Amino acid sequence: MSSRFKVDLHDIPLHKLYEILLPVTAPSNAVFSNWAETFICTPLAIFEPRNEYHCELILELARREGKVVRVTGVGHSPSDLACTNEFMLRTTHLNRVLTVDKQERRVVVQGGITLHQLHASLAQHGLAMINLGSISDQTLAGIVTTASHGTGIDYGVMSTQVISMIVLLADGSRVYCSRNEQPDLFLATVCGLGSTGLILNIELEVESSFHLEEVLESRSFEDTLSNLKQLVHSSEHTRFFWFPATDMMRVSMSNRTHETKRPGGSWFYDSFMGYHLVQLLLFLGIFFRTCNTWAVLLASWLVSSVSSRVDDSYRVFNVECRYLQHTTEWAIPYENVEPCLRKLRKYFHEILVDPRERPHFPIEIRFSAPDDIWLSPSYNQQTCWIGIVQYKPYGFNIPYRKLFEGFENILSVYQGRPHWAKAHKIGPQEFRTLYPHFEDFLQVLQKVDPKGLFRNEYMQRHFFGLPVDGRLFKQRK
Repeated sequence: MSSRFKVDLHDIPLHKLYEILLPVTAPSNAVFSNWAETFICTPLAIFEPRNEYHCELILELARREGKVVRVTGVGHSPSDLACTNEFMLRTTHLNRVLTVDKQERRVVVQGGITLHQLHASLAQHGLAMINLGSISDQTLAGIVTTASHGTGIDYGVMSTQVISMIVLLADGSRVYCSRNEQPDLFLATVCGLGSTGLILNIELEVESSFHLEEVLESRSFEDTLSNLKQLVHSSEHTRFFWFPATDMMRVSMSNRTHETKRPGGSWFYDSFMGYHLVQLLLFLGIFFRTCNTWAVLLASWLVSSVSSRVDDSYRVFNVECRYLQHTTEWAIPYENVEPCLRKLRKYFHEILVDPRERPHFPIEIRFSAPDDIWLSPSYNQQTCWIGIVQYKPYGFNIPYRKLFEGFENILSVYQGRPHWAKAHKIGPQEFRTLYPHFEDFLQVLQKVDPKGLFRNEYMQRHFFGLPVDGRLFKQRK
């Protein structure tokens, strides 16, 4: 499949490997937590390689010691996807832009670059990413290997922007893959949860820098569903923010524009009231049930008027993540949107009696085009993504498990596929039904990583059906 490294790492004594890697190794008791502080682990070793040679050495060490290596970026996944009790390789320093082809609108970057870093580099060359999700804190490799997405019924998940990759495999070999060269490895890696190998470089399709004009308006739940198709196709990038407590849909419609920037926003309404006061009410809601209702009503009122803004594309695509949170998101076939939302509405209003167990903040509803990526939730279908959040005001935990369980049960009925980066309970039997190429994916894994060097606890549980507790790394506080 590939050529071996020119340097024979087998000649390096084991103690010398440890010695070389010592400067890029965190203290032995170092703890890793994801961004939301919902999952935590203490790996045997956390490595932060400075270059590709360090990566080669880490894999060699893992092979000799018989350890799993989990490649991790910034840990933004709200699940235990990034966690392990064995070796962790963090790509913090593998974050360079390697080449920029402005004419062909292509860039080659290291997989550990964060989207924020990439935006800044692209802007220097008059370029921008084609589509984005709601945040830009993650690494590019992280969003690619989880088929993370933005919104736009004619736009694919962000993995579809990948042209080619260079992957460091478990046996220490490098492979260039694309749709034309090593296509099976490419389609397995471009949404492979980091299980096929370490993504060193990514060649990405981009476009010329652009502004987006976002128009926001409020509609009732019924009015939105009655005009669903028209609204979804009314702009290049349409998304909804649904406030179940008030039955209001905040409709966001964004299009490319040549207008000059006018960012908009207000410190008093957006920061003081929309952030600080809402968080205080959510915190008080832990003790006084009605405060949760007040928080949601306040948030709904703050965004009820028609508004618009024009800004750099990534600033409009992204939204404020606000507070630490529990979250889950599922993708369903586009044709199932209306019945699914009606079922969810009934669930939120008639089954969840305690205000503390109702959605804190708006349900985010987005859309994506079909693709051919084996494990993409948008594989072979126009897709609607429905995400739910329960905030942790000031870091305090709140009830969420009953809410999420009912939410996931409903999404499952409508052929839902869970977002790969977010916690779920789906196993290999269900995935065989949901993904026609699931077995093809496993065959690629067996070929490139027969000993399971990259199979952390998440992969063992969800892809191989091993009895690994889903709450093994759950932060309990």
